[in-house]
Amino acid sequence: MPPASATRQLGVRHHVTRAELRGTVLHLAGHGYLHRVATEDVTTELVLRERGSGTEHRLTVAHTATPGLGKEEDEGRYLYEQAGFEASVDITTAADGGPLPDGLWDISLAIGAQGVTREVRIGSKRDGGVSGAPAMHIVDSGSEARAVTLYTTNPHGNFTLDIGERKHEVLPHLSLRGVRWAPGSSTELELASRCTLAAFPDGALAVHLEDGRGETAVFPARAASQPGGDFVVRVPVTELPAGLWTGQLRLGAWSLELPPIPENLAPAKWRRRGLPWFAKPAPGRGQEFALQVARIDLVRAVTRRLKP
Repeated sequence: MPPASATRQLGVRHHVTRAELRGTVLHLAGHGYLHRVATEDVTTELVLRERGSGTEHRLTVAHTATPGLGKEEDEGRYLYEQAGFEASVDITTAADGGPLPDGLWDISLAIGAQGVTREVRIGSKRDGGVSGAPAMHIVDSGSEARAVTLYTTNPHGNFTLDIGERKHEVLPHLSLRGVRWAPGSSTELELASRCTLAAFPDGALAVHLEDGRGETAVFPARAASQPGGDFVVRVPVTELPAGLWTGQLRLGAWSLELPPIPENLAPAKWRRRGLPWFAKPAPGRGQEFALQVARIDLVRAVTRRLKP
């Protein structure tokens, strides 16, 4: 073990080979070591520290072999063949068995060997395939959906978990472009949307319609045929009861008001139990999405036709 005066001057080396979120679990891998301290009696831990409060959680890592590491330094006098680490951090249990609270959780390694420990933020040294761009996930943590973003800080490039939209917001990742009748179907309303989130639970992105009298209808989004963040939601109006329907695009607790239906959109017409029905933009609703669904009043329709 180096003398105390020397330990204060020890450099640290680290490199990240994996950093990604899958569901509620953050997966990390790479290596870290103290310069000129061979990796014997390794005690490296992962440290999560909330930036504002200073609350921290220390988590065990799996130590992995790194054969030959150190041969290119100091003429090979020090070897760091047990410098590797792997960690899987579940945000629902990482806080001493409970979920990590909302906050900015900076990620560090407390690198330990031969009784010496130094802490270093990780991420500034990483494989070319390990992205540092913000990747926002909506995860199902049991009681509610939560926004979790893995990103690297500027300018140092170290990894941080943003839990609860402290720096990265969900809604800018959602947009709606327009409403039309779906190609090939004159009774399915199609809403084009875009979602640039890295991941969200299956079926969570959906259009929710309400008629103001307690009736609701939910139509999940599906990925468009072209790759990317484009989605479409199809609303078969023939399934809606009579009423004036308004709605939102929702993803968990987040929502966007639907765009207005073009006033010149032709009405949809169909028969239900032999009687004629229609769906059309409700007049006089301005920039609000409003869809009127009703049965055609045959007497009134005939009367209008007979008027000179």
